Amino acid sequence: MTINRASQKIFKKTSKLKGLSRRDFIKQTSCLGSAAAIQSLGLAGLLGASKSLASEDYKALVFIFLDGGNDSFNMLVPRGAGQLRDDYEAGRRVVALPANDLQSINLAAPATIYGGENYNDFGLHPACGHMADLFNDQEMSIICNVGNLYEPTSRDQFLNGGSTLPPQLFSHADQQQQFQSEPALPFRYGWGGRLAELTNSYNTSNLVSPLISLSGLNAFQVSRDSVLNPYALGANGVTPLWNYNGTRKTMVEDSMASIDSSSHLMMQKHRDIFDSAIQAESIINGAFAEASNTGVDYDAIFTAAGAGSSQIGGRLKTIAKMIAGRSSTGNNRPVYFVKVTGFDAHQNLLADHSILMGELNAALKGFRDALTQQNDFDKVLSFVGSEFGRTLTPNGNDASTGTDHAWGGHALVMGGMINGGQLFGEHPDLKLNQGLDASNGRGRWVPTTATTQCASVIAHWFGVSKPDLPQLFPTVANFPDPFHSDAKLGFINQGAGV
Repeated sequence: MTINRASQKIFKKTSKLKGLSRRDFIKQTSCLGSAAAIQSLGLAGLLGASKSLASEDYKALVFIFLDGGNDSFNMLVPRGAGQLRDDYEAGRRVVALPANDLQSINLAAPATIYGGENYNDFGLHPACGHMADLFNDQEMSIICNVGNLYEPTSRDQFLNGGSTLPPQLFSHADQQQQFQSEPALPFRYGWGGRLAELTNSYNTSNLVSPLISLSGLNAFQVSRDSVLNPYALGANGVTPLWNYNGTRKTMVEDSMASIDSSSHLMMQKHRDIFDSAIQAESIINGAFAEASNTGVDYDAIFTAAGAGSSQIGGRLKTIAKMIAGRSSTGNNRPVYFVKVTGFDAHQNLLADHSILMGELNAALKGFRDALTQQNDFDKVLSFVGSEFGRTLTPNGNDASTGTDHAWGGHALVMGGMINGGQLFGEHPDLKLNQGLDASNGRGRWVPTTATTQCASVIAHWFGVSKPDLPQLFPTVANFPDPFHSDAKLGFINQGAGV
């Protein structure tokens, strides 16, 4: 285990308790991990020292990735009598949502439509009643027409050349990777992984990685220097080692304890990985115990929101518990990743998308309520996005049809630091064969806000200085300043520790 400055402070505290020299501490922590060894060092002492060093300056980022291309133009929909609604109905045809079925939202400021017009009358998908309440309570906002861009691009440049485009545009795998990193090759790191590296000085311990995934390995959490690696949790918390008990447990512990610096390097590596897993399991269980002691009834909260049995609800519930138990981990800048699958709706859009929107709606409500009860809503920014949007026009002419891969789409931001109740960026004018339509009449919108511009605003709130942002997003230098008022990206309250 690497002993950084924070860990040296922990060493000083715990070694006084246990009578260990620094050399003994390093020796034991480098080959420690079995339950017996952890007890001999005093994991409780380590955790106690970590808690005593925990900073009040806590911020968490929760990246909720909608895998497959969310049809966000049926998530946010124009209503009322106006050209935007007319163009929506003309383009969507059989998959258009009736205006009267939409969940009403009240904009705190007029939305800017591509071309300069302002528009105020929008609604959310009929299944998104809780999200509409969050928006109207100014706890959520929407970033319009955001997507992967290497540099500012117009419709004419897309059709006739003149700008560098994201590699393999409209490909799921490529655009997912670029949405989680940068629209450039070769892939080097995810912006979540690099963000954790740039803000790791805020963390008081490296006992558990600040990169926590609830959906396995992902591009978003790949770090540049490979010092920080994601720690994967199961949907309901730690997945324990299989059949690790009784005689088997004793045999494994004895085997691991016999490996020392004279052993084969592969044996040492195997021991280190095993030790790390055991140690992390103990720490994570400590975090869950800490959450339990808050008195917050997480099951009741998520059940009341309608997310008691959904996969996304369970994962966000686990994250809420991890946030409540943060003193056990020593991470003051954790970066969480959650993936929700099923959004590649080439057919049956209306029925399938309604189910997905309902599950997302309930899970976000439950997450918000849990964070509010544990007094953490103002410390946690939730970012919800997808690799691309869908075509405005459907693939067929009956109600069971779907939509195709497109480009720009809408993203959600939620938290107490958000300037809520607003549409940021520019909403497409929804006009086919002109304006932003990068296709022959399908409604495939050229993004007016780059993913890297949006993510730069989030990264700065998280703790990355503006001069350091190019370390995270080299291509952001190709765009206008995301912090200038002209960018229309002021979705974080300036009083929220930015």
